[in-house]
Amino acid sequence: MRTLIAGVVVALLAGCSLPASVVPGEPNVSKYSEKAPKEYAACVLPAWQKEIPASAQTGISNGYRVTAPSIITADEIVDIVKSRDGSRVSLYQGPPWAKSGALREAVRDCL
Repeated sequence: MRTLIAGVVVALLAGCSLPASVVPGEPNVSKYSEKAPKEYAACVLPAWQKEIPASAQTGISNGYRVTAPSIITADEIVDIVKSRDGSRVSLYQGPPWAKSGALREAVRDCL
């Protein structure tokens, strides 16, 4: 019985950490934009929603996070954080076979 409970707890914790599991590592793309975080997010969110309608924006400390959910792998995430004269843009994508070229292109086009 204890093993079953422990297994359920581990599974729940693992499920809760899936989207964040991409973020702690190195970003696939890390760029600087002269746009303020709000302005950059206003550019990238509609482009991501065009490709993946369920994409959403949330506020994070000093900026915004735009997330494109994935059914198969970890979500694709772009963090836009206030920098000296603009924003630091960090794109996190899953494994090579699951990366969206359109989302990466939107990140670059909005710079």
